[in-house]
Amino acid sequence: MKKLISLFLILCMTVSLFTFAAPSNATYGYLLGDANDDGAVSLKDVLLIRKYVAGVIEEKEIGLLASDTDIDGDVTLKDILKLRKYVAGVADLEGNNIDGRYKVDTITIADKNISRYTIVLPEDADECMVYSASELVKFVKMACGIALSTTKDASSVRGYKIEYKADAENVYDLGKEGYRMAVEENGDMSFTCGTERGALYATYYFLEEFVGWRFLFDDVDYLYEAENVNVDANFEEIDVPVLEYRTPSQSGITSYNFAKLRSNGADGAVYASPYNKYGGALGTLWEHAHSYASFMYPFGEKVPDFEWLTQPCLTSEETFEGCIDYSTKLLENRMAPHSEGGWGRQLGIDFTHISVSPNDNTDFCDCTNCKKIYEIEGSIAGTVFRFSNRVCEELLPKYPGLQVYTVAYWDARNPPKYTRPSDDITVTFCVGGCNNHMYDDVEACVENGGNPRLQSPSGANSSNEEDMRFLKGWAELTNNLWVWYYSANFCYHAAPAPNLFNIYNDFKYLASLGVSGIYNEGSSTGKYSFEYLCGYMSAKMMWDPFMSEEEYNALFNEYLMIYYGDGWEYLREYIEMSDYASDLQGCWTNNFDRPWNMYNKDYFTEHYEEMHQLFVNAYEAAKEPAQKTRVERTSLHCEWLGLSATYERDYVNGSDESKAEYAARYKHMWEKYNEYNMAIGPYGSDYPHGCNNYPTSASDIRDPMTWVFEDFSGYWEWSGDHWV
Repeated sequence: MKKLISLFLILCMTVSLFTFAAPSNATYGYLLGDANDDGAVSLKDVLLIRKYVAGVIEEKEIGLLASDTDIDGDVTLKDILKLRKYVAGVADLEGNNIDGRYKVDTITIADKNISRYTIVLPEDADECMVYSASELVKFVKMACGIALSTTKDASSVRGYKIEYKADAENVYDLGKEGYRMAVEENGDMSFTCGTERGALYATYYFLEEFVGWRFLFDDVDYLYEAENVNVDANFEEIDVPVLEYRTPSQSGITSYNFAKLRSNGADGAVYASPYNKYGGALGTLWEHAHSYASFMYPFGEKVPDFEWLTQPCLTSEETFEGCIDYSTKLLENRMAPHSEGGWGRQLGIDFTHISVSPNDNTDFCDCTNCKKIYEIEGSIAGTVFRFSNRVCEELLPKYPGLQVYTVAYWDARNPPKYTRPSDDITVTFCVGGCNNHMYDDVEACVENGGNPRLQSPSGANSSNEEDMRFLKGWAELTNNLWVWYYSANFCYHAAPAPNLFNIYNDFKYLASLGVSGIYNEGSSTGKYSFEYLCGYMSAKMMWDPFMSEEEYNALFNEYLMIYYGDGWEYLREYIEMSDYASDLQGCWTNNFDRPWNMYNKDYFTEHYEEMHQLFVNAYEAAKEPAQKTRVERTSLHCEWLGLSATYERDYVNGSDESKAEYAARYKHMWEKYNEYNMAIGPYGSDYPHGCNNYPTSASDIRDPMTWVFEDFSGYWEWSGDHWV
C-alpha cells in the first residue's frame, strides 16, 4: 500500500517553499550609490569613489554601476558631488530602487554585486557552453536587471569573472555531465563542466539554487522574490548524475526546457535535437523502440500499419541483411550535411544509439530455427539478442562510438539462459508487471495474485514479483541496463494513472539495482491531468534518485503551488484521495486496464462530491488567470470519473434534484471537453478519434465511461474484462 503524506508533513514542506520570498523594490539589480556593496549608502561610498577617481584604487575594488550616481555611463567628480548631497540628505538619487521592476533586488557573489562580473568562455567553447552563458545572461537580467557581458579574453576583464571551464582532463571526475561550481578566494566564480552537458546543468543549478528560478513543464518559468541572494565566499558544489540516461517523455517538454530539467535523452525523432547548443542527446536515432518493421521495407518508404503487428524471423539472413542495409542508409542520411540532403547530426553528440528492437506485439516467429533457440535459451529474448549481437559485430567497426539499443519487451522480458548481450548493446527493460504496487514491494503483488487481465511471458498473472526477477536477471548479464517506465494510462487519457507517489520508491529502487537509465513514457494529456507533475518529479528523481522522501514531497508541493496557485493544498488532498482509491484495488497494468480496475468505483461514488469541491476551492484560491485555467482543465478528469461513478445513483435512480445537478455538471464537463478539444483516449489523439460513442450534445446524458471503447471493434476491442 502506498503511504499517504500527513498534513503535518505537508505544512513542513510548505515552509521550505518560500526561501526566496521577500518584498522587492529593485530597479537596477544594485543599490545606486553603494560603491562597496555593503547594502547601504554612506560616507564610506563617497570616500571609495574619491579614491577611484583619484586613481588610488583599481576598477575591481569598486562597483562602477552603483558608483555612477548620475547615470551617465562614467564615474567622475560629478558622481562624488551628487552622492555627498544624497548622504547629507539634500538630494535624491534618480530611480534608486523605487519602482519594483525586478523580483530580485540584488544578486551578489562573495558579497560583491554581480554587476562587477564578466562571463569568460574558453577560446574553444562549443555551442552548448556558449548557449549556457547566454542562458545565464538572460535569466540574471530577468531577475535583477543586470546585463552581464561575455568575453573569450580573460585578460581583458578588469573586474571579477564568472568563468566556464571544460573538465577535459576529468580532474574532478565529472565525466560528460557533472559540474563543479565554486567561488574562489579572490571572489571569482567558476563553472567547471563535464565535456558535453555539464555547462548547462551548472548554469541551471546556479539559477535555481541561488537566484530562485524554477523551470517547470509547459514552458513555465517562475522566479521567487528576494531582496538579496548571495553565493558565499569559498563555496563549492560538485554534482554528477547517478543515471546516465534520463528522459521524461510527457508532451509538455520541449528541446528548450529539456536541459533545464537535467534530462538528456533522445526519443526517436522527437527529442534527438540537432542543436548541440541544447546539450546534445543521449539515445536512439529515429525509431526509439519498434524498429524491426522498418527493416523489411526500402529506406524512406512508409511502413504499412500491419507490419507493426507482427515480428520478422530473426534467424533469417534476409532479415539481417535488411536490418544492416536499412540501418546503414539511416545513419548515412542523418549524418550527411544539410547541403547533401542529410540532417547534419553528429554521432556521439546528437545521438548515440541505433534501435534494433522488437515491434509492439507478441507475434514472434515460430519457424524451426527460432523455436529451437527459444527452447535452448528458455526465452524469446534468445533470438532478439543473438540478432542484436550480430548487428553490433557488423555495424560498430564502421561507426566507432555507436551503440545498439534493444528493448526487452513483451515475451522477450525474460533473460536468455546463455546469450550475453554485447558490451555495446544497451538493454532497455520494459516493465510490464503491476503499476499499482511499488517495485520494492513485490509481496503486495504476491498477496493480490497478480493481474488476472494480463499474462506474463511464463503464462502467469502479470506481477512485479516476476518482472523484478526478470530485471535482476538482466542486471547480472549487462552493465548497460535502462528501464522503460510506464506512468500513463494509455487507454483512457481521462483517467490518469494514480502513481505519482510510486515514482519516488520505484526510481530509487531501480537505481539501487544498478539501472543506468530511465525512460518515463507519458501521454499527451499533460494539460488536463497531472502528467506534467509526473514528468517533473520523474526528471528530478532521474537526476537524484536517492533524495530523501522529504525532499521529494517539498518539490512535489512546490510544483503544485507554482503551477496551480494558492489552492495547491486542495489538489494535494485530491491526489492523496485518488491514490487511496487505487490502493483499494488489486494489481493493474496501465497499458491495458480500464479505470475501474485502477480506481475503486465505490470510493469515487462515496467521495466524488468532496473531490469536486476540492477543485472548486483550488480554482477560487488561484490568483493568476493561467493558474485558474490549469485548475479547470485538470478538474475535468475528476468530473469524468466522478460522474461515471455516480451515474446510476444520481441520474438513473436519483431524485429530480440530483438529476438536475447531475445534468448541469455533465453539461459543463461536455462543453469544456469540447472547448479544450481534449482526448478521452487512446494514444494522445484528439477527440473524437477512438471515442466512437462520444456524445454529440450535452443533452445526450449517459455514463461518461461509455464515451470511449464502448462497442469499439478492432485491435483494442474490450471483451468484458480483457482486451482481445
